[in-house]
Amino acid sequence: MFRIGEFSKIAQVSGRLLRYYDEIGLFKPEHIDEASGYRLYSARQLPDLNRILALKELGLTLEQIAPLVNGAVSQDELRAMLTLKKAQIAQSLQEEYNRFQYIESRIKQIDLEGSMADYDIVIKSVSAQPFLSVRKTCSGPGAARVLADEMQRALPTKVSKETHGYFTVVIHSDWFEMDNLDLEMGFTVSGNVPDSIPLSDGQALTLGELPAVKTMATVARVGNPVNGFGSYSMLGNWVEANGYRFAGLGREVFLEPPHPDHLDETVAEIQFPVEKRAAQNLLPS
Repeated sequence: MFRIGEFSKIAQVSGRLLRYYDEIGLFKPEHIDEASGYRLYSARQLPDLNRILALKELGLTLEQIAPLVNGAVSQDELRAMLTLKKAQIAQSLQEEYNRFQYIESRIKQIDLEGSMADYDIVIKSVSAQPFLSVRKTCSGPGAARVLADEMQRALPTKVSKETHGYFTVVIHSDWFEMDNLDLEMGFTVSGNVPDSIPLSDGQALTLGELPAVKTMATVARVGNPVNGFGSYSMLGNWVEANGYRFAGLGREVFLEPPHPDHLDETVAEIQFPVEKRAAQNLLPS
């Protein structure tokens, strides 16, 4: 058996916490030496302590934990609860990392003010293309990625790799709202493809067309899609400086689609239809 200091080391919890749990009757030593008054613990108690600590990490109060300590929650149930909590924490970490990158990219944009050296704006024409897509208002980039991941899993079951092109997002939103994104997402396709591919929640990819655009201003973006504002800003600067104006819905064509584990490796081309402003109306309307 172990004295409280020794047990604290093997359990990796503070002696102060063990004393407190003893005082409230949540986790008591296996034996108290009558002569010395020493609290003595056994390694056999580690599973119970781990269960208490796991339930605490799930957000339960000590009063809620007490009835659950002695096997009221099975090992499988506890594992499932912890797995869910782990996923929630992972999502929070990803969101915090996205915020970190967002701030870092804003700093970079400030440093590049007045310069477009890192951006190569290309004007080109784009042909009409069959488009297998679904339109949905998403509550944020995370929700959009969930739908995109489902689409990328569903497509190969119905469409061969040779008949689909790039993953493409058409931005229908009238203005930018991170938590209210009106997006049409899908794949350009060729040849014989289904008119519809079912997704979850009654949604489906349906066959339509991306219209042709005579004059499309484009810029490539590399990195996490959530930090694309730098590319958009430079494209806007170029359009205004060269006497153009936007003339249709923006698109993002993913040459290297976003992968949950490798978002920084995403490569996309941002596209906006543009037209020349009339000579007498070069100022923004």
